[in-house]
Amino acid sequence: MLHRYKVGQMLDLRSAPRHSNRPTGPYEVISCLPHDRGPVLYRVKSSSEINDRVVEETDLVPGATTKSAVAEGESFFSIAIDRR
Repeated sequence: MLHRYKVGQMLDLRSAPRHSNRPTGPYEVISCLPHDRGPVLYRVKSSSEINDRVVEETDLVPGATTKSAVAEGESFFSIAIDRR
């Protein structure tokens, strides 16, 4: 089974079970973990936490943070100019 998401992609983490300290919100994919069987796993990092987390692919969903400027009609050049 292949990984659906790529390193560097920003995704939303679904809400955790009731007794979990895992916050929801945007997370960056740090690495795609190898697997032979079982769920597809990713190492992800939130900007609001110090630690990385390992989560299943089913816990990740594309969200508002995944929209790229190119998809919205801007070019990479105009983004670079705007950030100066």
